[in-house]
Amino acid sequence: MKRILAGLLALGAALTVQAQSISGAPYLAVHGNAKAELVPDVFPLDITLQDTSLDAAATQVRIEALAADILATAKALRLADADVTVSNMRVSPEYRYDRTTEKQVFLGNLYQREIKLRFHALPDLAKMVGSLPNAKEVRVETGEFETSRADEVRRSLTGKAVEDARRTAEAMAAAVGRKLGAVHNVSNQGFNVRYVEGGFEGSPVVLAPPKALDSVTVSGSRLSPELVLRQGRITLEQDVYVIYTLQD
Repeated sequence: MKRILAGLLALGAALTVQAQSISGAPYLAVHGNAKAELVPDVFPLDITLQDTSLDAAATQVRIEALAADILATAKALRLADADVTVSNMRVSPEYRYDRTTEKQVFLGNLYQREIKLRFHALPDLAKMVGSLPNAKEVRVETGEFETSRADEVRRSLTGKAVEDARRTAEAMAAAVGRKLGAVHNVSNQGFNVRYVEGGFEGSPVVLAPPKALDSVTVSGSRLSPELVLRQGRITLEQDVYVIYTLQD
């Protein structure tokens, strides 16, 4: 009986926390934002080696030879071990549906290996792309350009976004003849706020990730020499959502 009573008390406490009530006090929910532009210094390249074949031995030899060639080129460009990731060989059956017989036709096994590289200079990425084997088994995709200072910059932007939110809140409070009280809640995710009797309820809203700066995908051959890789600039953005109580 004691265990049941303790469980009910714990459940009641959890429900009270989730309600997020402000006990009827007026409140103000604001959004703060801060941005920074940086020159990217991380340039990812994803290389997929794959082929479907009935000749297991020959296909594995071919894929492994291509992988060795690519890794040798990366080593010649003095890419650090931490910037090179090589997956294990993956083998899976491939089928094609035959509408005439209404059966799955076995085409062979798909042999696949992935190599992920991270360059810190755009010319090195261009050199690597130009040195890739011209083979149907090679698929190349440039990833989103990044900055190695992302975490550091975002921490700085968080403080600026909070300041921006407070300035907005102070202006809004003054406009209705009130002053800001204590911070009731703060988050880097949006609040889906709805009014309820005696307060409010809210839950976070997950924000969509930023879109890639540039992305190039080529399958079956190396990238053409006419392709231009644009370094550009990265915009890092930090949002905060703050709920203040209001005072007279």
